[in-house]
Amino acid sequence: MTGPNVLAELSAIEEQLDPANAEGTAGLRVLAYGEVSACLKVPGLPGLVCKRMSGFASAEAAGSYVELVQRYIDHLASAGIAVVPTEIVTVNRPGRTPVVYLVQQEAPAHTLGHRHLVNGDEASTLDIVDRVLQQVLALARANRARTDGLEVAIDAQLANWSLNTDVLRPGEPVLLDIGTPFMRHDGAHLIDITWLERPIPPVVRAYYRRQGLVGAYLDDYFNPRTVAVDLLGNFHKEGRADRIPVAVEHVNTWFADHADDLGPHPAITPEEVDTYYRRDADQLELYLRLRRADRFVRTKMLRRPYDFVLPGPVQR
Repeated sequence: MTGPNVLAELSAIEEQLDPANAEGTAGLRVLAYGEVSACLKVPGLPGLVCKRMSGFASAEAAGSYVELVQRYIDHLASAGIAVVPTEIVTVNRPGRTPVVYLVQQEAPAHTLGHRHLVNGDEASTLDIVDRVLQQVLALARANRARTDGLEVAIDAQLANWSLNTDVLRPGEPVLLDIGTPFMRHDGAHLIDITWLERPIPPVVRAYYRRQGLVGAYLDDYFNPRTVAVDLLGNFHKEGRADRIPVAVEHVNTWFADHADDLGPHPAITPEEVDTYYRRDADQLELYLRLRRADRFVRTKMLRRPYDFVLPGPVQR
């Protein structure tokens, strides 16, 4: 999939890239945005998606992240979770800390889980939800079987999966998003929380740290019920809120059927899904506005580099 040409192309992009104006880089296209990441289509690398991870405090921090992502992929595979083949590429930058790219073959758009939600019928939506929740169940079983204090989790929203057959009988889900390694040891997150806090504007970063907000956000992904609520909440984002009631009923039945593995859970309600999604969307919107203000101060007033790629207006 990759080779010296990939490193050369990504190094060339980094030489040109102004993260504050990413699509001003010749031929570059931004497919998606995260807090510390951006999924890029690089003109010299057709057929590949390059997820740029930035903001590392040092080369050592970037190296630790690379090792953790590889461990995460290995643990997912050992639990039976199919992960799209990923090449982890570190790009060194003179005078600055490295960035890391997660390079994957681009999944055909029609195979993506959220596209099935938008374009498929009700039965296919419930089938996809079942198949994704089976991955959550597989991890829960693997975590329960471990004796070393390690827990592994995933962000199960449908946009993170590729399903490679027809819409009525989707195939085994393949996980695309492994940029945030959800791993805890004896309850402590293995990912560097201070790295995830770096995009937060300094004026509010101390508050986030005191309150432990980033760690609490990550903790949600280790609770299968909350993962399901988040998955269902993203139906709003994809314009299919009409399917939430039937999907909620289906998911509640699924949890009841797997209570031996997952334990008893209070029933999810459509109102809970709506409230969870709206609260999350409002928090993300406020956070994005603060980051844009921080970018303006850094780049326009202080004339300092800004290392994160931010989206324009977001439909939530």
